[in-house]
Amino acid sequence: MKKTLLITSLFALFCFTAKAQVLNQPANWPNENWSVTGTYNLAYLYADPTSISSFSFDDDDAGGTSDNSVASESPIIDLTAAYNANESEILVTFQYVLNTIGSEEFRLQYWDADNSQWTNWGNKVSDNTNFGSNFCNRNRTFFTSDLLTITPFTSNQLQNFRYRLSYNDNSTYGWGFCIDSPTISSMEPPACPSVLNLSINNVNANSAQANWNIGSTETSWEIAIQLASENPPTTGTTITNLSYTFSSLTQETNYIVYVRAVCGSDGFSLWETISFTTGTDLSEYPVTFTANPISTSETYDIALVDLNGDFLDDVVSVSANNINVHYQLASGGFNMVNIATTNADYSPSWSLAAGDFDKNGYNDLLYGATNGVTFMKANDTGTAYTEISGPEDIFSQRSNFVDINNDGHLDAFVCHDVQANVYYINDGSGNLNYYQGQSAGVVPNGLGLTPGGGNYGTVWIDFDNDRDMDLFIAKCRGGSTTISTNELWRNDGNGVFVNVADSNGWYNTNYSGVGHNNSSNLGDNVQTWSSAWADYDNDGDMDVYVGASSDSNGNSKLMRNNGDGTFTDVTAGSGVLDASMGIENAPADFDNDGYVDILTNGDILFNNGDFTFTNYDNYMPPTGAIGDANNDGFLDVFRSGNIHINNTNSNNWIKINTVGNSSNYNGIGARIEILTPSGKQIRDVRSGEGFEFMSSLNTHFGIGTDTVINSITIYWPSGIVDYIANPDINTTHNIVEGSVLSVIDETLEDVSIYPNPVEDELNIKTSADLNNKIATVFDINGKRVLNLKLKSTTIDVSTLTSGVYFLRLESEGRVMKRKFIKQ
Repeated sequence: MKKTLLITSLFALFCFTAKAQVLNQPANWPNENWSVTGTYNLAYLYADPTSISSFSFDDDDAGGTSDNSVASESPIIDLTAAYNANESEILVTFQYVLNTIGSEEFRLQYWDADNSQWTNWGNKVSDNTNFGSNFCNRNRTFFTSDLLTITPFTSNQLQNFRYRLSYNDNSTYGWGFCIDSPTISSMEPPACPSVLNLSINNVNANSAQANWNIGSTETSWEIAIQLASENPPTTGTTITNLSYTFSSLTQETNYIVYVRAVCGSDGFSLWETISFTTGTDLSEYPVTFTANPISTSETYDIALVDLNGDFLDDVVSVSANNINVHYQLASGGFNMVNIATTNADYSPSWSLAAGDFDKNGYNDLLYGATNGVTFMKANDTGTAYTEISGPEDIFSQRSNFVDINNDGHLDAFVCHDVQANVYYINDGSGNLNYYQGQSAGVVPNGLGLTPGGGNYGTVWIDFDNDRDMDLFIAKCRGGSTTISTNELWRNDGNGVFVNVADSNGWYNTNYSGVGHNNSSNLGDNVQTWSSAWADYDNDGDMDVYVGASSDSNGNSKLMRNNGDGTFTDVTAGSGVLDASMGIENAPADFDNDGYVDILTNGDILFNNGDFTFTNYDNYMPPTGAIGDANNDGFLDVFRSGNIHINNTNSNNWIKINTVGNSSNYNGIGARIEILTPSGKQIRDVRSGEGFEFMSSLNTHFGIGTDTVINSITIYWPSGIVDYIANPDINTTHNIVEGSVLSVIDETLEDVSIYPNPVEDELNIKTSADLNNKIATVFDINGKRVLNLKLKSTTIDVSTLTSGVYFLRLESEGRVMKRKFIKQ
């Protein structure tokens, strides 16, 4: 279960008249005359200036919902003496660290006694770190406020002046701040006017340019630059230009520029300051991303997937009664349309999946909510949706569309947080029937039967290369051996799934290596939420990155598929532990180099091609829906009203859209292989990866510097194999199931089968090696009725009914068929 925000504590506002802080001195925290006020979670007040020498608040631990407003307020300061002494300007300085991720605000404010209100003193304080947790250990930035002129103040305002440091997270799940003791000072206005319109331009990794306008008639200026953590300078470099370029700066570093006018006998003006952060040397980056705002208007910005059947990824944002779609145009840009729906009983507060479950050419949607599931079924023009909600109470987590029983029609699968998982089986007419746990005749042994649930992030993959979809369930809750043990369910091709990640449920000795008593296991006890499955080493089988959501119950891990149903833990030295922990992990080749990367909680682990990864956390997108938002062959990310556009590189690519006939329309569950001069790559067509978002159903491959692709092979869920030789690159291919002739495997020309007719066991005779070839049996109507990876030359056909069948042997897309009769 998610952590929820604790009941907030309200501190009343107190005014102190004794031991008041005076001007031109620090607050000297700890100071009992200061007060902490606001409505906030007391658990996240880490330092209270009334008793500790700093003030810090961290609401990162609060989880999903956040609503904190906290301030440290000075006692009353009587400004009358400063006013009478013509010290009519005051300012505040302090050192701080502030880390925000959303709409949080940290401000310096003063008390307007006449109007009984706090008034902003300058702009909000700038975020100065991107380091996430433990940010209080980072170097402080020196803050100098704007000058506050008190000449217009009334006697009441002067006598009852106070100031405060105020933080409001504006209901944003964020980080927080650390503040050292502030100093308030007063001064006479200098005779020399300050410069105007100080700005910073042309910022890059190692240089920046300062520009300003004259304040009066001055002809020279002093300029200085300091690290943000350093105290203000006492002098600077004298120049006679209104512009100055700083060089030899350190990348990704916070600086403050100081400029003041030189006025001869009138001395100097006050320093005008401006803060900036140097950029990053991007020459070594595989790719970078730029955020492009898009007006989505709805509550859930959650999908980047085709909704109008043109195979271009659309930007999809939904609410209970509206689907806001920015349809991608082939000519570039988007056409925004709102599609009103009847009110959904359940909104996608946890996940959204897309797939065409009624085969009309338009993708339908599944909303996973806290207490139920809603389907939005597209009409035959894709312009309207019918809302379908059942009465079942389902604490939904990750949801998927997949053909569970391999009848050619998409089913739906939904993780249940507190009970056994549920699935909706398609009756072939586009109607989805609800089942839970063990259901005879559907999934007789169930998929995720743990009564207490703990099911969070599912992904359907073919991990054992036997041409059917297996299931991995990432668990959330730590500390329990039942509800928090990850599960890998192996599909035996006949409607039976076995949890091979359970040491008591090994399928056979060939798969014991995944058992959770093995040191290289997948059935381990980690608070996981989601996993990223891909062939990270391009050896032809699916490996997995299992992402831990926190370090409270284990680390993330990288597991290499050994090709025999077992896995080896290769986490050590791989670099994956450099990435931020969190709930979202998804695979994609963002730099098109031919090796799949991992988008993980605002970082990208770029694949080096040798089962090591390099983490990049700057100029990267947040977690979100992945797709090609501008049809340039490079993958982008959609999240929270922004499309994070991939800035691309020179690598080549190919996109493949699968259109099913015998299989489901989307081709979900198909395995696609491409062969290039650099080797083989594989993808599985999936609906629902990571935890929450719905990414593109288009299959994307980067091919690096290769300029040709030798072949594409598609293994459809129906058993049909399509082989396409020498396809064009840097373009999209729409491939219809069965549209390409099969390629004969000449090494199997001498295959014979016996006895024929057969009763129980069918034997295969050939001079070729059959080990690991895929044997598929089709009935007289072409429906796949049996499927397995061969470990011997004998096939058990005892479960088949009497009739005519065809045995097909397949490897690397090449096939050989033989006809037999079952008695």
